[in-house]
Amino acid sequence: MPPIRALIAAILSGLAVTAAACSQSALDAQIEARIDATLAEGIAGAVVLVEAGGEQHVYARGLADRASDTPMPEDALLRLASVGKLYTAAVIHRLTLEGVIDLDRTTADYVAPELIADIANADTASLRQLLNHSAGVPDYYDEAWEAQVGTTPRNTPQITLDHIRGRPADYAPGEGYGYSNSHYQLLGLVAEAVTGEPLGTLMEHMIFTPLDLHATGFNIEDDPRNTIHGYGRLGDDTVDTFALRDNNGADGGVMASVTDTARFLNALFASDGALSDIGTAMLSDRLDRGNGRYRALGPLYVEHESGLSLATHSGFIDGYVTTAVRVLSPDVTVIVHLNGSQPQLAGSLARDLLFILAAPQD
Repeated sequence: MPPIRALIAAILSGLAVTAAACSQSALDAQIEARIDATLAEGIAGAVVLVEAGGEQHVYARGLADRASDTPMPEDALLRLASVGKLYTAAVIHRLTLEGVIDLDRTTADYVAPELIADIANADTASLRQLLNHSAGVPDYYDEAWEAQVGTTPRNTPQITLDHIRGRPADYAPGEGYGYSNSHYQLLGLVAEAVTGEPLGTLMEHMIFTPLDLHATGFNIEDDPRNTIHGYGRLGDDTVDTFALRDNNGADGGVMASVTDTARFLNALFASDGALSDIGTAMLSDRLDRGNGRYRALGPLYVEHESGLSLATHSGFIDGYVTTAVRVLSPDVTVIVHLNGSQPQLAGSLARDLLFILAAPQD
């Protein structure tokens, strides 16, 4: 296996070759072939972004809609699913940096008691523990929940928390780890309680407008750029999930173009990024998960033995999966979005693209 720093160096040089060459270089062809190999696994289409060395390339392959044979566009809005947690985390960190909230306080310190009544650990787990998934609040998104997903948005805090009221905690705060969408539902309530503003409005003011993100939104339903049909639900990879309204809420309600998503990641994790103070806060506290992997206060943080580090988050809802990776130094961003229900394929595609980029170019 080549050293990761060598892989990144190859990415930088490979993209320079691509920029200087004609529209279809050998590197482009290899990347597109690897994407097409993923589509051959039963995925309808893919949108992939690679950015390094000041060069950004987007590859749209396959179909956005099998029924109409519509090609996958480069600029469609992506259902980011849990990658949207980074946006909610960004709002929480901005409020913390402004002194409005304290990460070592609890949800009960900020939110009306009736909203969190009988929610395990809501009065004992800190906001910090909610951010890094060590709070022990049961995950509302279980098999029963998924079976009820339909055409009406249900990922509101009132409905999701009703689904877990009265359930015992998974573990005492800080004494375990368990990824829970409920954690971010509670964080959304906190942000709204202390500001008196809807979470979407806060994202608009703190993230979308400052970064000039015109192809990003929260809890979008009818935007004409929402054109990608997803496929796969409850064991049937052929089911069209476009009509399902699962892409909403504080734990996964952001939709954005792949280029807007990259701009957000770069703003957070580039050393001179417009939101670098938030990105620094996200990575300031890390829960050790072993083998160089840490759950930070929002993203997963990975340290390789070579010294390379990266921030990443993935998202999956029925029919859609996204993997977003931001290497911290040198500046490299990779985003993979598939309209299929096989999340493992997004990760393997992102990994394999590194090896393709590392190969010698003619």
